[in-house]
Amino acid sequence: MNATSCPRTAPEVAAYLDGELDLAHAVAFERHLEECPACARELAAQEALRGAIQDHAAELRFHPTPAQTERLRRAVRQAGGPAEVPAFRQWRQLSAIAALLLVAVTSWSLGRLWPPRPAAGLAEEVVAGHVRSLLAGHPADVASTDRHTVKPWFTGKLDYAPAVIDLAGQGFPLIGGRLDYLGHHPVAGLVYRSDRHVISLYTWPAAYTEDRAGPVPEAATRQGFHLRHWTRNGMAYWAVSDVEEDRLSRFARLLAGS
Repeated sequence: MNATSCPRTAPEVAAYLDGELDLAHAVAFERHLEECPACARELAAQEALRGAIQDHAAELRFHPTPAQTERLRRAVRQAGGPAEVPAFRQWRQLSAIAALLLVAVTSWSLGRLWPPRPAAGLAEEVVAGHVRSLLAGHPADVASTDRHTVKPWFTGKLDYAPAVIDLAGQGFPLIGGRLDYLGHHPVAGLVYRSDRHVISLYTWPAAYTEDRAGPVPEAATRQGFHLRHWTRNGMAYWAVSDVEEDRLSRFARLLAGS
C-alpha cells in the first residue's frame, strides 16, 4: 500500500467518521486502517481537527466593531420612531440583535469547518463492537483462559495496561481478548463466557471519553443487548451481552468489587 496516498482515503474516512458506513463496510474499513498509513493519518487528522474546533469554538464568536455597534444603535433609534427610546430598551434590542448575529456567524463558521453529523452514543458503539466480533466468528484475537497470557498480549498495542481478572470460579471463564475501536480510541476488549453466551468487557482510561459513571454498575439496554457500565480507579468499564440481565449484573458486580 502506498504510504503517501490511497484512493479510499477521502471518501471512506469521511463516511466512517460520519457513521454512514453499514456494519460490513465499517468492519472492512477498520481492517484497511491497520494496513494503510495514509488512511490512518487522514483519520487522525480529521479527528484532531474536530477536537480543535470544539476546544476553540468560543474564538469563533462574532465581536462587532465600534462602527458596527454605532450603526446598530442608529437602526434601533430609527425603528423606535420619533420618540427617544429608553436606555434599557435600547440595550435589550441591541442584545437581541447581537445574539442573532452571533448565532448566524458561529453557525456559518462551524458549518464550513465541521459539517453536522449524527451523534452515535457510546452505548451503541459498544453494542456494535460486540456484534462485529460475533459476526466475525472469532470474538477473541488472542484465545486463552490464562490471564497471564491475555494481559501481556496487549503490550505495545495500547498505551495502558488493562486489568485482566479470572472469574472462572464464579462461572464466568475468561476465553481471550481483542482490540477494538470505540470513542475514537483503540481499546481493550476482554472476552468471557456464561454458559453459551459471550460477554464482551471493554475497558479504557475514563479520560478518553470523559466518563461520568460511578463505581456502581449502571444498567442499560440497546438493540436487545444488556449493558453494565461503571468507572473505577480512573478506568471505564462496559460489559455487553445477550445473557440474562441478572447474570450480567452479577458479572459486573464481581468485577466492580475486585
